[in-house]
Amino acid sequence: MGFSKISFSLLAAAASTVVAVDPCISTTSWNDSRLDLFPLASDGSIAHKFWTWLDWEPVDKFEPFPSQARSCPSVSTWGEGRLDVVYINSSRVNSSGGNVLHKYFSGGSWGPSWENAEDLGGNVDYLSSASWGANRLDIVAKAKNGSYVHKAWTGDGWFPGKAEWEHLGCGFFSSPAIVSWGIGRLDIVGLDSGNASLQHKYYQDGCYDGWSGWEDLGGGPFIGNPVATSWGEGRLDFWAINSAGELNHIYWDGHKYSEWENLGGEFTDTPKVVHWKPSRIDIVGKGLDDDQYYGKSYDGSEWHPSGNEWHKLAGPFNSEPALVAKHDTTNSTTDFLYVFGVDEDDAVQMKIWSGSYWQPESEKTWLMGHLSSAHQANLFQDDEGQSVLEMSGL
Repeated sequence: MGFSKISFSLLAAAASTVVAVDPCISTTSWNDSRLDLFPLASDGSIAHKFWTWLDWEPVDKFEPFPSQARSCPSVSTWGEGRLDVVYINSSRVNSSGGNVLHKYFSGGSWGPSWENAEDLGGNVDYLSSASWGANRLDIVAKAKNGSYVHKAWTGDGWFPGKAEWEHLGCGFFSSPAIVSWGIGRLDIVGLDSGNASLQHKYYQDGCYDGWSGWEDLGGGPFIGNPVATSWGEGRLDFWAINSAGELNHIYWDGHKYSEWENLGGEFTDTPKVVHWKPSRIDIVGKGLDDDQYYGKSYDGSEWHPSGNEWHKLAGPFNSEPALVAKHDTTNSTTDFLYVFGVDEDDAVQMKIWSGSYWQPESEKTWLMGHLSSAHQANLFQDDEGQSVLEMSGL
């Protein structure tokens, strides 16, 4: 594992810019033996920790990611050894929002450098990102005026430009949710500020000018931020909570939409959803009244524990959950669901479903480290006697 150096004064200056934000965790996995966490602490600082199949690094804490964000970062991967982290810069915020910054891990090192990020402009307040394959990264963000804007890395450069964004439409109050079921396909959903219904738009290579128009999928009125998922080509699942906090679900089966179904619960925001294989759905959300995490799963034929009941998993938490699903193609009994959350002490906790039971048992969790530890790395002197901070460059 290599190391990079950053001047302590630079990190201290970033840490001193206190931004009150809701803590959260963004996760991704580029293969079965790798898992990356990027938590956002309540002071707007981003941290990092990764699993290498042998152990977590750093072992008992988080490493500081030299960035400050005003809302949850979005992380994605297009293949082994690649990470893309996009977030909204908290130090360049105006009445229109903040600029989008981008850092990437490729070839064993961070670019454009460990200390720096590339500025993609935008003046937005929420964003989502996804990749449909190698050398492709799509970012969709919401501006303060309720419009959605889009930018893509195509392998040759940024489209429509490094600082320019493509306008997709206006009249939204939620963060956009995006998903890709395969190469050349991108789906976006958001909540309409007029009637709070779910709106859908998609991009398809070779289809008209690429983008469809917006379609109203009805439902609602919804609150919070919707979620979009796919377990494979031709399948879309959209999720949103109504004004009572109940989870609602609609899906596209490749030919037609289902009716909306109400799955119950009372949640602070739309629960997170993952698929480890076709026809498998796992959902975890944060309870509205007690901040506990609650879970539900679909096995291809029925919901567990039932259509409108939920299992209590653990808590209380300050953040919405973050999920990673891993499917073992060699042994169907060893599928894994990882659940992460930031608790009331700004510590990251983990719970794992290992195919047939939860670890640790009952409503317990494993401590992954406190986010404050990311700013407590060891200082040493460089050749010129300057205090610097040693941090992992992976």
